[in-house]
Amino acid sequence: MNINSKENDHRISILGLSLVNVFGGLIFGYNTGVIAGVLNLPEFKSYSDINKGILTCSLLIGAMVGSLVAGYVLDKLGRKRPMAIFAIVSIVGSVGSSFVPTHLWYMVPFRFILGLSVGVCAVVCPNYVGEMSPPERKGTLGTLFQIAITVGILIGDIVGFALQHVKYDYRLMFGLGFIPGLCLFLLVPNIPESTKWKNQKEQETTLLLKDKQIKSLGIREIISSPIGRFSMFIGLILAINNQLTGINSFIYFSPSIFEEAGISSGNGAMLATIGLMAWNVITTFIATFLIDRIGRRKLMIYGSLIMTISCLVIAILFLTIKGTALGVLSIILLFMFIMGFEAGAGPLFWILVIEIFPEDMRDTGSSVLNAIQWIFNITLSFSFLQLVNLIGQSSVFFVFFAIGVFCLVTIILKLPETKPNI
Repeated sequence: MNINSKENDHRISILGLSLVNVFGGLIFGYNTGVIAGVLNLPEFKSYSDINKGILTCSLLIGAMVGSLVAGYVLDKLGRKRPMAIFAIVSIVGSVGSSFVPTHLWYMVPFRFILGLSVGVCAVVCPNYVGEMSPPERKGTLGTLFQIAITVGILIGDIVGFALQHVKYDYRLMFGLGFIPGLCLFLLVPNIPESTKWKNQKEQETTLLLKDKQIKSLGIREIISSPIGRFSMFIGLILAINNQLTGINSFIYFSPSIFEEAGISSGNGAMLATIGLMAWNVITTFIATFLIDRIGRRKLMIYGSLIMTISCLVIAILFLTIKGTALGVLSIILLFMFIMGFEAGAGPLFWILVIEIFPEDMRDTGSSVLNAIQWIFNITLSFSFLQLVNLIGQSSVFFVFFAIGVFCLVTIILKLPETKPNI
């Protein structure tokens, strides 16, 4: 009876950890994904490209700020309270976005608020799951965050397609974003606080807050330490590999790629995009299945290799062929690239930016690296079109190829295996 009770408690614990990453990832994925459908609505046709960029990037900027403050919040408040607080923040951002008029400067503050929640959850949820997971499940449970992001993006695309001719369209699209926030808020009372954080605070109290070795170190202490500098360097490479090797560009070019292949009608293009996002979800399960079997390092190398080869081939295709042949081959490479990303860089970033640091550096280190990858995301979002206009599509993908080669070589030479020894 006692054994059965322990097994049941273990199952409940695993379920709770899974749901933390699922709801945190859905807050991230849905609210970043739904904006594409919103901006295609008639109410937003008057938006200039600059205004569309501002509305899109307001959430990204909020996420960057949220990531920066997350390390401090983690250290001072633990894991549960930030989850609950920023789950409420996500509800406020989603509901607020749905109630205000379509004027840009009414919407930007609420999208920024929503971004704060996205940024904090992107640090807190993976950290909590990493600290509380049994060693043999750390990788598998960690990948659930990326799976939930991709599912959230897919749901955002489906909602955008389904509600495009419905009254209160954008209000419903934005408003539905409150659901994962509410689910996370309701989950928090039913999960334990992080054992690592509780032990740290108990020791600090016992030693009258004088033992600096058990406190989370700040960024200056991390950079002044050789192991801290090495961890930050590896994390920076992972952030570059995650954001500056072409994932958002492949997604951006997907409508024109589908058009080249003959999929040009409004509904056809939208359904093709939904199919692409479904593939985005499916391929993430490659990492879930393999991460605790072959480890983080091999998975990252193989995934990055597929991404890099895809960038090179599509750059050559843009330079050499046109028409339907280009469209069909580009679709194949588009799906290949996404498979490589979701098998490696996508899910592994959230896990590795925690595992590469010693325990006393994890809160601050993962927080700063999350903020850096948001900065890369924002920078590319603002500069991508100008870059394409300046050097052309083919050259852009050659740049991504070069960045990919640099990241791949560095990962092969420097990335340690962080899979726990069981």
